[in-house]
Amino acid sequence: MDPHPFGWLSLVPPLVAIALAILTRRTLLSLLVGIVVGAIILHSGNPFTGLWSACADYLWVKATAWDKVQVYLFTLLTGGMIGVVSASGGMRGLVNLIVCFANTRVKGQVTGWLMGLAIFFDDYANMLLLGGTLKEVTDHLKISREKLAYIVDSTAAPVAGLALISTWVATEISFIEEGINQISGSEKPDAFLLFVESIPYRFYSWWALLLVPLVAIIRRDFGPMLKAEVTMLSQGPGQDSKSDDEGVLPDSSSWLNAAIPVGTMLAAVVAILYWTGYQAVTSEEMEPTLLQIIGQGDSYKALLYGSAISLVVAIVLILPQRLLSTGQCARAILKGFRAMLPALMILWLAASLAAQTEPPTFNEETGEMTLNGLDTAGYLKQLLAANLPIELLPTTVFILAAAVAFSTGTSWGTMGILVPLSVSLSAGMLTSGGEPLDVADPLLLSVVGSVLAGAIFGDHCSPISDTTILSSQSCGCHHMAHVRTQMPYAILGAVLSVILGTVPVAYGMPVYVSHVLGVGAMAGTLFLLGKNPETLAAEIESEA
Repeated sequence: MDPHPFGWLSLVPPLVAIALAILTRRTLLSLLVGIVVGAIILHSGNPFTGLWSACADYLWVKATAWDKVQVYLFTLLTGGMIGVVSASGGMRGLVNLIVCFANTRVKGQVTGWLMGLAIFFDDYANMLLLGGTLKEVTDHLKISREKLAYIVDSTAAPVAGLALISTWVATEISFIEEGINQISGSEKPDAFLLFVESIPYRFYSWWALLLVPLVAIIRRDFGPMLKAEVTMLSQGPGQDSKSDDEGVLPDSSSWLNAAIPVGTMLAAVVAILYWTGYQAVTSEEMEPTLLQIIGQGDSYKALLYGSAISLVVAIVLILPQRLLSTGQCARAILKGFRAMLPALMILWLAASLAAQTEPPTFNEETGEMTLNGLDTAGYLKQLLAANLPIELLPTTVFILAAAVAFSTGTSWGTMGILVPLSVSLSAGMLTSGGEPLDVADPLLLSVVGSVLAGAIFGDHCSPISDTTILSSQSCGCHHMAHVRTQMPYAILGAVLSVILGTVPVAYGMPVYVSHVLGVGAMAGTLFLLGKNPETLAAEIESEA
């Protein structure tokens, strides 16, 4: 085996970024330091040329590359559309349309879950809208604020991460593409296809979503959540529940003010994706299938134009109703833009760091290999090929992603650091014998799904996560009470994701069999460990 040009030094930039993120809890600064360290290593330890290279060759290039600019614009425009729709009260109108069906404890919890699925396009919008709207309903039904925060938090990121139309999708595809660009050879998988094909393999995301209605329908809780529910049923809101005067949501308007812009985005993205894909496959004189058409479609163009059209539709729809003045509409758009800025910064810096870990490329004119980056995946491949069975790679990246996200409090930052490395590493290990890469290989799909799902699991358990904090605040629940009560449910989903998901699938079990076993195991665990809080509360009242 040929010696690696950088050896263990190729691991230093991402490790520096991860370590600093854990120690400082500042993801942006950590990524930036990792980029500077990587550039210095690439320039033989010279700090001056390394610093210049970090700015000119990586940060500037990734800030101006057209494919990245399209992702940035899509994220901003979607944020602007959400800002206008929310400020007009349309989103609350959509939520209120569904809330009227909740008249029992079970229906109240299931309704909250269904609403979380309906607001699939952004996790922040999901948490803010559902938490602020459902507090009165759940208080009336004697559902604890801790349970409400769990329902909101457990539907927000998982559904946004799985949805094909969301503020997450372009970023996730972009991270995957960064890893694909590091794969050697001319035959490379399409990033959008790999994203779609990996969706069934995101076990934790699916099972975290499914556990919420299971808990409601089976009527069993365990751990600190059981105590919180019993307290709510027997005594009413406790000290862990905050007052409701924190923040005021806009008055509701017609639900169509939210449904039409969101529906327009969905229709526009699908139409543009199909049109660009059809143009590509027919130009190659292929007999196109639907999967080929979607796979060849320009996902960046579809997302960009779809988000722009939806923002225009929202403005044209809402302004004539005089729900917002022109100035208020502009401020709502800018507020939506600002909400997306942290995500854009993480995306930009993560792309720059990923560029430093790229492998060498073959120059056909000179017949030589050109060194572009540190070839981090190549070194990891050499390191792990001798020490880690490839069947354990999905489980390894799931645990690693969970640890990083828990320590840093950000699923996006974790994805930005680990997804490109995981994609290129798994592809390298699968083709080490000279075999062509199969985009449908369950191991490859399981690695992609595991790193994306592991980041969400770690984020769910992290007390410093912005989504954990935001969901507890929006629901009027004490922050640490939310962490204590949600963590056992998140750990249950994660443990089963490994035992019945990543491990057996890597050894050949069909993915859908894993899902059936996983749902059955979650239901069985609730029956085994859980108790009915209503029964316990009634026993307490009778004893008193």
